[in-house]
Amino acid sequence: MEDTQDISSISCEIQIIRAKNVEKISLGKSNLFIRCYLPTGNNQRVKLNSQEISSKSDLFWDETFSLDCMGTQDSINMMKQGKVVFELRSRKYLPIFGKNICGSQLLGSVEIPWKIVFESTEMEIEEWAIFMATSKNNEDVKPPAVKIAMKVKVNEATKNNRLRRPWDESCACKGYCGCNSSSIFSADDYEIFALGATLDAL
Repeated sequence: MEDTQDISSISCEIQIIRAKNVEKISLGKSNLFIRCYLPTGNNQRVKLNSQEISSKSDLFWDETFSLDCMGTQDSINMMKQGKVVFELRSRKYLPIFGKNICGSQLLGSVEIPWKIVFESTEMEIEEWAIFMATSKNNEDVKPPAVKIAMKVKVNEATKNNRLRRPWDESCACKGYCGCNSSSIFSADDYEIFALGATLDAL
């Protein structure tokens, strides 16, 4: 049957500003970057990496990832229950047989719920996130911290008429296509979002 829903335009923004208390971690000659995991509904998430900076630099990124999407009130409520996971990582490049072989090491991580952003003044926050270090450091050494800003803007809702249909057992996607889902993102959105956010970061 026909289902009339209110559709809202949602704009999300995540800014990685700078880090501190990283010099106390034994890094050697390496680069630092932030890895973000953003929930996208249907138990899926998108992985995004910031630019790499030298661990011997001023530890300043000032890099922004942005996302614009459409969603119902149900999908907005679903988003509020999600968390963005931030990982502070170091990467070393080793020349082997004429090629630079690299791998990243997890230095610490932190989770920030979207609910905090939605319930804040003007629906935006900017704070020093304390990362839980993976290595055991001296108690006198402060844990690494990264200044992060997050912002959400929900525009006025508009009416959308669509045909509600049950999940078709014959559908090869087994529900992944979002044919019976109120998720903000459809299956096709995942790669598009990842590409769009990456381009914003350049």
